[in-house]
Amino acid sequence: MQGHLAEFERAGVALVAVSYDSVAVLREFAERRGITYPLLSDEGSQTIRALGLLNQHADEQVRFYGVTPRDEHQGIPYPGIFLIDEDGTVAEKQFEQSYRHRPVSALVLDEVLGVAEPEPAASVRAERDGLQVVAWLDAPAYRPYQKLRLHLAFQLNPEVHIYAPPTPDGYVPLTVEIAPLEGLSVWPLAAPEPRPFQVAGLDETFLVYENGFRVALPFSIDLTAGPVSLDIRVGYQACTATECFPPDVLTLTLPLESEDLIRD
Repeated sequence: MQGHLAEFERAGVALVAVSYDSVAVLREFAERRGITYPLLSDEGSQTIRALGLLNQHADEQVRFYGVTPRDEHQGIPYPGIFLIDEDGTVAEKQFEQSYRHRPVSALVLDEVLGVAEPEPAASVRAERDGLQVVAWLDAPAYRPYQKLRLHLAFQLNPEVHIYAPPTPDGYVPLTVEIAPLEGLSVWPLAAPEPRPFQVAGLDETFLVYENGFRVALPFSIDLTAGPVSLDIRVGYQACTATECFPPDVLTLTLPLESEDLIRD
């Protein structure tokens, strides 16, 4: 967040963090990590409880990760974000179920504030059947349990469309998958609303994507696996108003460096 503070300020957003740590702990942490935005202490988790954010499942989540629950796990909130407008009204919110998962700053800027970062230079491309795909990631490196997104930008030739789910039997919708990796967690694909489409002479109504559009697949790697390669499979069926190509799969590979988990 500190590294993207200028983007928050340009968006007119004042960044404030709240935790159950004491003022002394937060002061020492801010000095050591160079944090310049306010860190507010909710020692005893009174505000966390009042807002209904106390993680009631912390002990079982800790045990799931092979850790014995300790006093420091008591009183922790669900990690999340409130966007509060000038009148003090919560305009947007985003929370995680696991106490370990945290979104990268680019995801917060995009999904909560609507500030999309441009396509980076580190991207890969593929093309077939009048369909071009560009893939990239929120960041060049991951930390364990950090929530990132795989971005895919599609550009279709003017006469071409691809199917969106759900589809009638015999047709193949767009799918995006990351090949299995140890520790990989994947969330549902975020995609725009498709357009209804009918083929002359058929009773079915299809949902299709046309022209240019983007999708994003959130994921995390929940361990320190070192540098990895993400093997991406994009399944689809491209058609025109008069012709359908056979279902196909585009494969792309993106490298992802690793960084250590911040434990302090």
